Amino acid sequence: MLARVVALEDSRSFGGGWLQEQVHHPDHEVRRQTVLALGRIGRPEAVAPLAAVLGADPAGSVRAAAAFALGIVEDPLPEEAVSALEAALGDASRLVREKTTEALGRRGGSRAAEIVRGRLDRLLSETAGFANWREDVEVSSRRNSYDRIRLALFALARVRDDGQDPGGPGWLVGADGIPASSWWAAAWTASRLRQPELLPAYRFYAGSQDPVVRMLGIRGLGLTLPTTPDEVSGEPELGQQWNNPDEAVRVEAFRAAAAIARADRPLPASTGGAVMRAVREETPAVRREALAALAVIRHPEAVEVLLDLLQAPAPDLRAGALRALHHQDPTGFFLLLSGWSDRDPAGRREAARTLAKVRDPRIRNFLLRNLLPDEDEGVRTAALAALVGLEALLAPADRDLEAVLGALTAHLEASPIGERTAAAKALGELAERIPAGAWSRVLAELRRTAAADRGARPDYRLAALRTRIRRGTDGAPIEAAREALADPAWAVRREAHAFLRRSGEEVSDPDPAPELEADEYDAMLHPPFTPVAWIETDRGEIEVELFIADAPRTVWRFMRMAREGFYEGVRFERVVPNAAVETGEPPDGRSAAAEAVRCEINERFAMRGSLGMVRDGKDTGTHRFFVTLLPQPQLNGRATLFGQVRNGFRVLDRIRPGDRIRRIRVWDGITPPG
Repeated sequence: MLARVVALEDSRSFGGGWLQEQVHHPDHEVRRQTVLALGRIGRPEAVAPLAAVLGADPAGSVRAAAAFALGIVEDPLPEEAVSALEAALGDASRLVREKTTEALGRRGGSRAAEIVRGRLDRLLSETAGFANWREDVEVSSRRNSYDRIRLALFALARVRDDGQDPGGPGWLVGADGIPASSWWAAAWTASRLRQPELLPAYRFYAGSQDPVVRMLGIRGLGLTLPTTPDEVSGEPELGQQWNNPDEAVRVEAFRAAAAIARADRPLPASTGGAVMRAVREETPAVRREALAALAVIRHPEAVEVLLDLLQAPAPDLRAGALRALHHQDPTGFFLLLSGWSDRDPAGRREAARTLAKVRDPRIRNFLLRNLLPDEDEGVRTAALAALVGLEALLAPADRDLEAVLGALTAHLEASPIGERTAAAKALGELAERIPAGAWSRVLAELRRTAAADRGARPDYRLAALRTRIRRGTDGAPIEAAREALADPAWAVRREAHAFLRRSGEEVSDPDPAPELEADEYDAMLHPPFTPVAWIETDRGEIEVELFIADAPRTVWRFMRMAREGFYEGVRFERVVPNAAVETGEPPDGRSAAAEAVRCEINERFAMRGSLGMVRDGKDTGTHRFFVTLLPQPQLNGRATLFGQVRNGFRVLDRIRPGDRIRRIRVWDGITPPG
């Protein structure tokens, strides 16, 4: 029975109504798995049965799963479902109340702020010791007496992320400006809200002895504008961070300095000297952020140091130095750029991504003439994305839409899938600015090239569809979506169906996604042991527990690909300090036939060391994954989290862009690790 439920979830099918009927099954675990499947499928037909389960099921675990599932459905919840969630805040089960709070933050709509804020106020008034609560961010087990407050805080931040007004900061800052709590969860929420009234709290957090809380306070100072232009927003606190022994704190301090400089706000007098010292030190992450700061903060000694860094061994440092040089000496920069070359394709890729942030129309010519014809696919792909990023930065008088449009359209027929996908995405970003006649030609090219693409990996067809439905009042988007309902890839059919449904079109369910064999689902659901993976990198080994009970299809696939050697030699292509590292894309075309795996959004939390699937929309995960460096609560209920680092945090922190995975060994209690 459970295998059939999971198979229907995997195929994104209601089974002719069979799945909805299982919410009445006598086995509570079948009911729990059913409501989770309904939420993951996510279509409107799931809402009514989920709301009914939330209000009536005798098992608290099932009601909690129903609340969670309502928070991950695709469309905004109707008012009656929001009311059902609000009523569930009075449920006898603590777990139900917690999951309900999360769901309201994600899907509560215009009433979310009021409901969540009321919930948070009640919890704070009822809970003793909140002001003194502390917690190590490496703790992955969340069960403690403050979980309900944690989830209410995260829900309030989600309300802000969705564009709703979260209300004033009275929940945190007293009349004296001192926060009611120094817990990292409170500091994270405060930094996410970016409210000028919270500037006293950010200053307080910036002086914390806890490096994570200190980092979050600094982040808040950098992201939050004061209410008046001449009001100081706490920049003097940055001067205390330049020599902090914690790398994460220094990284955030230089990020904040750059943000403050971009906003034309005053910086401490020590900033310039601190930036110059940082670009000379041996800590790569700090050097990168200091270089980014030199792209907005001038210093008389910078040019000489930047010229030296153009020969640095790390590609991202060379690219960062190139960008900073434009700010320090524009004339010298273009003289150098006229003869610039980098023998390493990784350096040229980084240069494309970095130079897209330079607001100068002359960069466009460099991208078109030097990087777009490059022999390396990754460089060409980065240059296509950079053209559009640059176009968005430039003033209207400096744009050259015709040249950019010609380059993008020409690359729709590129052989590498990543290259033509980048071109299709870029055209979508430009959609509203392309004249009607030219747009019609773009649509015709997208339709023709998508029809010719029938590979297992649907990246290009999905990007082409998203661009085709982005603009138009003559029925062209509807026509494009209806055509895409016949696509062989589930991710494309799902996108088309969702668009038609949102457009008010009468449309039957899309053809289901492919299922596995029944015995494979049985094996996933009844593993003899919790699987473990050992990720061997250039920096050392990282041991990971895999969540096969929470994301069985994802873990099953990950283990198979690891055993086949898929990840051997794959680089960590993105490293975002204080956020995550990302890897999984092989450079040799091994991924061309990789079929997308369905999302398995689950109730795990994105803590420090969480593994999650990288995706480009719902049900588009393949083989790329990320590992979080610090908690990322904004990913809770949004990402397929399928593992947690158990050992090797120091190795994780040392990962640098370009480092490789040597191999991944897995153990599932049956097959010995290779």
